[in-house]
Amino acid sequence: MKKLTLLLCFVSFLTKAQNITVASGKSFTIEKTGAVTMSGNFSNSGTFTLNSDSDEFSSIIIGGSVTGNISYNRYVNSVGTNEWDLIGAPVEGQSINSFVTANASTLASNGDAYAIGYYDNYWNEWENYTTSSNWYPFDGNFLLGMGFQMATISGGTLKFTGAPAATNKTLPIIDFSVGVGEGGGEGGTKWNLVANPFPSYIHGNANAHATNNFLTINSTKLANSYQAIYGYDADGSGYSVYNNTNFSSAVHLAPGQAFMVASDNPNVVNPDEVSFTTAMRTTEGGDDFIDGRTTQTYFELTLKLYEGVTEIDQTQFYFEDGLNLGLDPGYDAGHFNQQAALTSRLVEDDEGVGFTINSMGLESVNDVVIPLVINRGAGNEFRISIHNNGIVEGTNIYLEDNQNGTMTLLNEEDFELTPENNLSEVGRFFVHFTATTLSIANDVKTDLLNVFKLNTNKFITIEGLANKTRQTQLKLYNILGKEILSTTLDNKTNIQTISTEFLATGIYIIKLESGNNLLTKKLIIK
Repeated sequence: MKKLTLLLCFVSFLTKAQNITVASGKSFTIEKTGAVTMSGNFSNSGTFTLNSDSDEFSSIIIGGSVTGNISYNRYVNSVGTNEWDLIGAPVEGQSINSFVTANASTLASNGDAYAIGYYDNYWNEWENYTTSSNWYPFDGNFLLGMGFQMATISGGTLKFTGAPAATNKTLPIIDFSVGVGEGGGEGGTKWNLVANPFPSYIHGNANAHATNNFLTINSTKLANSYQAIYGYDADGSGYSVYNNTNFSSAVHLAPGQAFMVASDNPNVVNPDEVSFTTAMRTTEGGDDFIDGRTTQTYFELTLKLYEGVTEIDQTQFYFEDGLNLGLDPGYDAGHFNQQAALTSRLVEDDEGVGFTINSMGLESVNDVVIPLVINRGAGNEFRISIHNNGIVEGTNIYLEDNQNGTMTLLNEEDFELTPENNLSEVGRFFVHFTATTLSIANDVKTDLLNVFKLNTNKFITIEGLANKTRQTQLKLYNILGKEILSTTLDNKTNIQTISTEFLATGIYIIKLESGNNLLTKKLIIK
């Protein structure tokens, strides 16, 4: 079609056009199941409306210039406990005051406070809009590409009116977790709430599009251990993680869909910027996140932790050709909450991050031991069980408790424990993937010893000391082999730190020796 000059039109299917013009006094509506893709220019002097419901979102993709506004009736979840939504404006230039006025009958409120809030990661706080708000730095309008928390009275659509974005958009993200005096506020975090700025779906991960997807385009901007999309579940369980593993399948982000991403750049003067490119746009999609599943050669396992019949948390293991036991950005994903009930650690080059998705190569599917971290209170009985087992047939999955001397075959029974003391840290629990049969009687007892230095820390962390029968000898050498430090670490506490304040910037070699355990590792002091 060369050009559409529209008088009155309702679209509930896919339409392609070169140019679209809506005349004054006329209207064009794209129903919730419809989409329009155009290679040319968009011009609206009348009314142009897009509709949606809880799992269907209309789209428009504009290849040329934009003249005039659209109105997007965007579905937003209800205000009930844990039921808010994370939403960004799918249009540019929407006044917040006008938005509140136009949606007063649907938008949830309490006195002069409305269910619209932004996340301030400098202070780790949510700030809600009131009629007297002075929301710096928004200057009265929703900032395109930025996410907000929102809620309606009982679940319904909110109208956003403004110009549809048809060019690339960026938004700065900052890591404020490094502490006061180094760019961070009290309790600051690495988490930034961003949103799809387009009135169309975008490809989220490599399963949706090999190159033109949010994670691939922004791979150098997101924190390495958290290269994933963290979507709010609205059911009290927190955030689900979507990356390039087949746990996530093909991710398509709906128009205006907001989500958390992590930054590791604390530089407020020159922050990283995430990009939303026009090449990411698509009319494919269904619900707010997941659509479809690709077929690949891979294996996966999910473990869940329960108290009674209540699911508390889960951790996932993923095996695919080409991955390794260390960090695979875009495949491994750190847990949104590092004090979560159940996480796992990397098998190699562990730097203290608890992962909710731990990815490895296919060669490790029946020959790997993975540290688990369990955080539970004393006296609270819990159990860990296999939720889904997509591991190759014949692989036994054991959960080892080296303190109590047990090896539980999870293929056949759940692991159950009522801890006498609070559980935390790493070194006691491990998951074994093996083709053989194991038991503690076979003298299988995993003994973890780990050391790392995070860029944001002014100390070296040593883990796994509590399970050592002997003291651990630590020696630190500079790159020339000169001994800089020698000390003995006792085994009364599981974790010990060594200050790096006295060390010059450079590369060092650290050696830990405890009985038959010897660990040598390179450290970089910045």
